[in-house]
Amino acid sequence: MASQGTIRVTRELRPRPLIGICSRPGAEGERISAIGTFYADAVQEAGGIPVALPYGFQVAAIADQILERLDGLLLTGGGDITPDGFGGSPYAKGCRANISYLSAERDVFEWAAVLAAWNLDLPCLGICRGMQVMNASFGGTLVRDISELGAGRLNHACFFRGDEVIHPVHIERGTQLARILGVEELGVNSMHHQAVKDAADGARITAWAPDGTPEGLEFPERTFFVGVQWHPEQIRNTPQLFEAFVDAAHVRMNRG
Repeated sequence: MASQGTIRVTRELRPRPLIGICSRPGAEGERISAIGTFYADAVQEAGGIPVALPYGFQVAAIADQILERLDGLLLTGGGDITPDGFGGSPYAKGCRANISYLSAERDVFEWAAVLAAWNLDLPCLGICRGMQVMNASFGGTLVRDISELGAGRLNHACFFRGDEVIHPVHIERGTQLARILGVEELGVNSMHHQAVKDAADGARITAWAPDGTPEGLEFPERTFFVGVQWHPEQIRNTPQLFEAFVDAAHVRMNRG
């Protein structure tokens, strides 16, 4: 069996797959499409080439053509999902909490990109909002705020503590996420106030916080369609997650 050192050297020497990274809006009123450097660094360190993807209504119309030129799709964190996005019902009935940092243009592009990645069986990794986008794209529901999941919830909105362990997550044995991470419990950061409520058809919730909040999602019908609620690109304690994602993209690249 090859050692981890040998695997990493091989990763560095082989051709690098192109990983599209979804961007987020700039400050209010700015026509800016930006990605966080944490995401780009994590992709590059795992052996991929990070490619920033703009959002917008016009670019959403050619999302399938964009995805055909990529080897993987990374859905990033950011603002809340618009109430009429993703087919008009991303939130569970009865959810009324305040939402903010909305971008209909981002929602439209990411929905189109996820569907294109699905049709192409293109490896897809969703982080925080990205996991929620994956779920909403296929008819799953979200809560506007974690408090709407019920009483006794942890404080998950620790937005300025990205390098700290805030709570553990339990990962279901035998799942793709458990196989990738090699553990069934992991300490993670927590920078979100929304969450998955009901999993989409074909999706499986595979990890939970101690308060029952969903923290992992995967779609077994596809080669690599995995979402996590925490920010692994910031806490940096699971490089194997990005490595597995980029490895799947490399296989996809060679498959053509």
